[in-house]
Amino acid sequence: MAKVTGPLLSIEARGKIADAIVFFPWKGLHVVRQWLKPTNPASTTQGYVRAAMKAIGKAIKQIVSVSGGGALDSKVYTLATSNVPAGLNWNAWLGQGFLNLLQSGNTFVQGSLTDLIDGFSSLNTTDYAAWGTNATVLGMSDFAFGYGYTTNIEAGCQLYFLALGCYHNSMLASAPYNTDPVSWVVSDIDAFKTDMVATD
Repeated sequence: MAKVTGPLLSIEARGKIADAIVFFPWKGLHVVRQWLKPTNPASTTQGYVRAAMKAIGKAIKQIVSVSGGGALDSKVYTLATSNVPAGLNWNAWLGQGFLNLLQSGNTFVQGSLTDLIDGFSSLNTTDYAAWGTNATVLGMSDFAFGYGYTTNIEAGCQLYFLALGCYHNSMLASAPYNTDPVSWVVSDIDAFKTDMVATD
C-alpha cells in the first residue's frame, strides 16, 4: 500500500499501488514508474558482468576505506573528482573506464574479461608479484563469484583492473597514468598504491 503525505496536493508518496505503479524518492525528487517484477535469471553472461563489477568495486573501495575512510583526499581520489564528467560520480566513472573494456558496442563480451585476466596472469613474475603485494597491503583479497565467471579473481588483478580504469579515463597525462598498466614496472605499481592512500 502506498503511504502519502498531503495526498490531494501530491507532496509525497512512497510504495506501490497494486502491481501497477510505484512511488519513491530519487535524488531529491518524488517520482513514479511502472511496477516491474524483479527478475534474476542468473545467466552465465550476468555472472561475468557481476564478477567484473565486484572486482572493480572492491578495488575502488580501497580508495575511500583506507585509514577509516580518511583517504578522500588521496591523489587518485583528487584526480578522479577533478576529471569526472558532469552527471557522474567519481567512483562510477573509474569503474566505467574499466567496464567499457568489456564491451563491443553495447554488448558485454564474456571473452573480454577472460582476456584481461589472462593478460594479468601472463605479466612477468616481478610485476605480477608487485600487483599482489600492493593489493594485500591495501587489505584486498581474492574472490570467486558463484556463477558465470567462477574462477578465482586475485586481489592483484582487481588492483590492475582499477589501474586500467584510470588509464582508459586519461586521468593524468604523466607517468604512470599515461601508459597502459600492462607495461607498468614495480615502481609504477608501488606509486599507484601510494596514490590511492596518500594525499597529493
